Amino acid sequence: MTDQRPIILWAHARSLSTVFERPFLQLRQEFHVIHEPFVPIGLAYQANNFEFLDNIQPPKPTDPITFAHHFTPTLNEILKPRYYNGDETKPLRAFVKDLATIFYHASQGNQLQSKEILLKFKHTFLIRNPEKSIKSYYRAANATYKAWDEADVSESKRLDLFSADSIGIKESRALYDLIKNVTEEEIALVDADDLVREPEKVLRKYCEMVGVEFKKEMLAWKAEKIKRWDEN
Repeated sequence: MTDQRPIILWAHARSLSTVFERPFLQLRQEFHVIHEPFVPIGLAYQANNFEFLDNIQPPKPTDPITFAHHFTPTLNEILKPRYYNGDETKPLRAFVKDLATIFYHASQGNQLQSKEILLKFKHTFLIRNPEKSIKSYYRAANATYKAWDEADVSESKRLDLFSADSIGIKESRALYDLIKNVTEEEIALVDADDLVREPEKVLRKYCEMVGVEFKKEMLAWKAEKIKRWDEN
């Protein structure tokens, strides 16, 4: 039977992960792409936004995952069946991109690290040379700090953006090792430099490893703003 588990691309900051989403957005009749669904929860943890966290509804007994955790409703939402134009003969496979550091920290010492839960998803990883990703993240963080200054954002509402933890390279490696050891599955690991240098070769191999048919239209798209990404 073909593996139809949701694909999760775990990445670290500035690893070109948003670029990696675009090939799957090209196949709208085959994939439902979910952009960083765990980030709002991670930001709420960081800002001690208990009002946001308290409004997260607990899982139902009939849900695929019933473990009580702030991440569980999002995981169940990812697992929810979806169909192209509502046609149940055309199921859509979920493709999710998110930051490894958020899930890694949230899963410490609880059932999110269990084999039962982890095996409900097809885990993959994207990494990038730290010399490139950290420099890029530094520029992005400084741009945000400058925007906060110009908007006179109060110190109480600001977050520490530029830190080893927020970049998440170490956590990406830790989560990779954890999932590989727990699930004992082969995990697709993509180097962003390879993706840029040989996009077709890398995408073909990635598709092979996650059980997806590679198609040429995955390699090109028109420049456009993705509205639902801006809404996150």
